[in-house]
Amino acid sequence: MYIDVHAHLIPQAFWTATDGGGEWYRASQRERAGRRYIVTRDRLAGPQEPLWRASLPERLAVMDRQGVGMQLLSSPPYFFNYHLPADEAEAAARELNDEIALAMREAPGRIGGLATVPLQDAARAVSELERAMALGFVGAALGTHVDGRDYDDPALFPFFEAAERLGALLFFHPHAPATQASGRGGSYYLENFVGFPLDSTIAIASLIFGGVLDRLPSLKLVFAHAGGYACFAIGRWDHGFGVRGEPHAHIARPPRDYLELLYVDTITHDYPALRYVVETMGAGHVVLGSDFPYDMGYESPVEWLRGAPGLSSDDRELILGETLSGLIGLR
Repeated sequence: MYIDVHAHLIPQAFWTATDGGGEWYRASQRERAGRRYIVTRDRLAGPQEPLWRASLPERLAVMDRQGVGMQLLSSPPYFFNYHLPADEAEAAARELNDEIALAMREAPGRIGGLATVPLQDAARAVSELERAMALGFVGAALGTHVDGRDYDDPALFPFFEAAERLGALLFFHPHAPATQASGRGGSYYLENFVGFPLDSTIAIASLIFGGVLDRLPSLKLVFAHAGGYACFAIGRWDHGFGVRGEPHAHIARPPRDYLELLYVDTITHDYPALRYVVETMGAGHVVLGSDFPYDMGYESPVEWLRGAPGLSSDDRELILGETLSGLIGLR
């Protein structure tokens, strides 16, 4: 069973509400230069491609062509809705999660679920995670920050406690990166090329240096886009830990020690980069991702991984599905 941890579903509820010019929880569509885009507070996403509206049979056909046995479906990050009032975000999350739950029922064994939760209100987020896990979801998909709050924020800790208690897999995907907030990187799609990996790196750093992993070492955390720059920065973090006082506020071990508690997907678009990530984290901490249905992902994620030089057959099997099977309790 080859499992794709990084596959998105744009909910039919959004298309139904907005095709005629309406809104879905303050999200809408816009036409520009003859192409259609999705519009939220933080994002003009697009231009839209046909697979953005893929039906379940169309999705399964793509998976068959890719050699993917199961996709773990999650919302696109612009529908995490951390900027909305908590009651609106909770209602949107329930609609989105109910749609994923329907796909899980219609394609058992092929579709798994990563829930959207209203993290701006930790109690509501816990409630929705509990509901989703009862529906058969394997965990939740989170942004790399909560509308500007990093994950060392004490107000978010009860959610992580609940996730550990429930055995939930947490998949982190960047959105509205720090480059956007600063006004830099707005050209050339740099908010995605540079900002997204940067935001994943900040999220990992906040969890490590904030002591969250010391307090909850059994959390199952997976980061999109190979964890951003974290593997490439870990030597700098370790050096800083040795010469500065600030990193010792919440942790007593070097940052590198915490990599063994994390997982990342394969989306590097570069074999030498993938090889370095595997060497740094171990093949058992890298899992398959495609970023379906977006153009910044892989059309053939299994084929791409199989072509990676320097990986043993055992390493490939771990990455393609064995590790994720264990994390989500798949038999």
